[in-house]
This record gives sequence, structure tokens and C-alpha cells, in this order.
Amino acid sequence: MKTLSIALAAALAVATLPAFAGNAAAGKEKSIGCVACHGNDVFPGIFYTLQLAGRNADKLTVKTMKYKNLKIVHPMMNAAVLLWNEKDIEDISAYYQSLGKPVFSSPLITIKGDDDDDKIAAR
Repeated sequence: MKTLSIALAAALAVATLPAFAGNAAAGKEKSIGCVACHGNDVFPGIFYTLQLAGRNADKLTVKTMKYKNLKIVHPMMNAAVLLWNEKDIEDISAYYQSLGKPVFSSPLITIKGDDDDDKIAAR
């Protein structure tokens, strides 16, 4: 019985881990092409509404895979992710999540991304 309890506890612990476990340090190196639009730890990016800092890595990975698989068509993003594999995308997503939310944020400007799906689901 004790063995069964330990096995169940271990299975529960594994099940609660994030689905995507990217390497943030590797993601920082791989994100060089992302910085101009999406920013990094020292530069906010050209477009405030496209900042990825502090965003949920799982959601970033899912959305970026949609660009890679052409489920979302955006010529710039489709070309940018063309040569990446899923591990690259997970690493970059982990890096952006590790940055924390941007210091500058305005209640008047909505950051595109994580909350979009929640708003659609609430309708």
C-alpha cells in the first residue's frame, strides 16, 4: 500500500509540472532574432504591444508552434520560426517568461497575447 501511495504521489508530481520545460539560458542565446520586435532583458522592443517579457511560456510555445505550422499566417513570424524546432521554441518561451513583466506598463494599452484567449473564452 505504501508503494502504491508513493507511486501515485510521484505520478501527481509529474502531472503538475509545466507541459513545456524550456531552458531560459539557452533561450536567451536563441532569441537574438526576436529582440527588435519583442524586446529582451534590457530593450523593450520596437512595439510596446508586442513585448513578450513575463508571458506564460506554455502559451508562448503553443502560439509560436501555430506560426511554425502555418495555423496562424503572419509572413514575418512564419519566416522567423521556419528553421526552429520545438525545443528552440520552448527555450525561447522559457527565456521570455523568466524576464518577468515589463517595468513600463500602461492601463490604457493592452499587451497582445496571454489574455486574448481568456477574453475570447469569456464571451
